[in-house]
Amino acid sequence: MLRRLCYTVVILAAAIVIANGVVRTINVHAAKSPASGPVWTDHPNPLRIQQPTVLTKHELFSEDHTSDVVAIQQVWAAYTFYNDAHDGEGMASIFTEDGVDQHLWDNGQGMLFPHYGVVAAGDEGKNMTPEGPKGSGCVLRGRKEISQYFGASFQKDPYPWPAHVHHETPSILVKVSDDGQTAVMSAPYVIAAVNDKGEGRVATGGYRAFFKKTAEGWEIVELYAIDDHPRVTPKCDLNGPLPRASN
Repeated sequence: MLRRLCYTVVILAAAIVIANGVVRTINVHAAKSPASGPVWTDHPNPLRIQQPTVLTKHELFSEDHTSDVVAIQQVWAAYTFYNDAHDGEGMASIFTEDGVDQHLWDNGQGMLFPHYGVVAAGDEGKNMTPEGPKGSGCVLRGRKEISQYFGASFQKDPYPWPAHVHHETPSILVKVSDDGQTAVMSAPYVIAAVNDKGEGRVATGGYRAFFKKTAEGWEIVELYAIDDHPRVTPKCDLNGPLPRASN
């Protein structure tokens, strides 16, 4: 009787240990599972620049969501095509209705600052950088402003094929959220152009684009066009394209 009781106690104790081990194993796996949610939560917001941070490979790009990654890359290819063809309406169509496009300067140490556009009143003398002067910023809000800037600001009608300037974006990295509803694209750019005399020029920089899946497919919510070299231009300011579009 005593021996049978001892066997029973041993079996019960082993069952408790195994059960606890299973519970602990389940808890460990649950802790490792990535939380589902958006990749970003504060776009479009032209009043706040989301500064870059050091990212792990799992934060920088997706190794799954293959169909979404390919779809986003196609939208981005359309951005470069419409840009080089000066097709404002085509460009506006790949942004959300409230989409934002803003120009930023990379100071070479991973910090982004507004630049491009005109030098605003009060910024004269304060807009100098070690690499030269910079504008006070260029921000486009909504499809109408985006269309005007990329289209009518350059020419009346778009070209059916890109002109002699090409925005090339190698090494495109896309991170899609676990729920498949938002994404961030990061890419360097090289802009190469040649004039009618065969004279060429090259500019460098990068892009960070915040995407959202909509009823129309993947669309850009906010775009950071990031230049390596600061510039000034009369084509826009913090309130949109210049000259202002007539209503």
